[in-house]
Amino acid sequence: MRVEVCEDGDSGACLFVAEFDSVPRVGETISKEAGGYFKYFDVTEVWYRGESGGRFQTCLSVRLDD
Repeated sequence: MRVEVCEDGDSGACLFVAEFDSVPRVGETISKEAGGYFKYFDVTEVWYRGESGGRFQTCLSVRLDD
């Protein structure tokens, strides 16, 4: 499933789009490869944005875990 990963909730910028087998839950950690290493993000919110045609886009709000 295609998921948009954003910072600061619905008002934040989209950081990247990722494919997941299931929706990550609040409190889980996801990772993204970045130039030979990984960045880790804590999921802080999950929401669904309505799109044209009655479809919903899954979105995550994340916080970078240093």
